[in-house]
Amino acid sequence: MAVDLISAWRAAGLGVTRSLELAHRAFLAGGLPVGAVVLGPGGEPVAEGRNRAYDPPGGDDRLQGSPIAHAEMNALARLATGADLSAMTLWSSHRPCAMCAAACEFTEVGRVRFVAPDPSDDQPGPDPAGVQGQWLIVANLLFLAGVRDYSGENAPIIVRARGREPAIADLLDTIAPQQLRTATLRDCLGPIWPQVVNAAQRRQHRVGGS
Repeated sequence: MAVDLISAWRAAGLGVTRSLELAHRAFLAGGLPVGAVVLGPGGEPVAEGRNRAYDPPGGDDRLQGSPIAHAEMNALARLATGADLSAMTLWSSHRPCAMCAAACEFTEVGRVRFVAPDPSDDQPGPDPAGVQGQWLIVANLLFLAGVRDYSGENAPIIVRARGREPAIADLLDTIAPQQLRTATLRDCLGPIWPQVVNAAQRRQHRVGGS
């Protein structure tokens, strides 16, 4: 597991880093921290979106303020009808919900990848393949921080996370809220990266049984 943030960032790939940057933007905007990006056949970004279902008024996403304004839906809404998505990959910071998964299937997205299980799922399912554990920590740290800001520290999702994901919950308790409110995700992660790596190692020992 890479300890150096710059090396880890470069190795993660654009799908991981951009979806997390968009999740961070959603956090800064007071929404639910989930981001999604669609990559073309050559790995270039062709569309992106973040969760805007709970955003305050303003913004240019077509679905903003509606119950379907999830990150994946907003990304797909930026593609033209009839576009061939079969060679494209949609990356989301979190496992797509049933609605978003159905939309990806309906629009025939070639591949769907995600960074972390969704903490709000009753059954979170397996971890994503090919994603380093520290990025799962980052994704769910942002998600839980957003839930805490919106619903308080005793929100059911956070209470459940304390039993299901103690390493992430402990990190949430340790990091001051203002540390997550930097202009960019890279700036946010710099000072806390050793703690993120440690949380990922703790989680791996617990989940992997090693």
